[in-house]
Amino acid sequence: MWVPYSDYGRLTVDSYRGRTQAELEGLRELGIARLARVPPFRKGSVQVGYRKCGKSNCRCARPGEPGHGPRAQWTRTARDGSRGQVVPARMIDQVRAEVRAGEEFAAIVADLVEVNEAICLARMEPSRTKPGPKPQGEKGGP
Repeated sequence: MWVPYSDYGRLTVDSYRGRTQAELEGLRELGIARLARVPPFRKGSVQVGYRKCGKSNCRCARPGEPGHGPRAQWTRTARDGSRGQVVPARMIDQVRAEVRAGEEFAAIVADLVEVNEAICLARMEPSRTKPGPKPQGEKGGP
């Protein structure tokens, strides 16, 4: 069963400090496994609205009537601008779930980047130790 990743909260590279490289690699494998379980997704957002047609004798003109609808549109940003698509009323909940899954996918990827950066930092730790004494050679000086 897929559990939304946002239930676990977001971590940063500082959240992983103090862990061993093996622990971090285990967390990376866990993130990759979670990534594989994300259901089909899409980027963007869904807007749902109602509109009034303007006819005085229409039901939408009555006080308290929301108007005709629901009318939904899924929009996303593309390289060359914004893209939109009308969503049939029966598909609104499904498209909203796909958008949420897309947000979860992005969060998991962001966390994987943080874990990988922490792994790279952990690999550098041994080189941060204090340098030992310099070897004494022929021209080692006093």
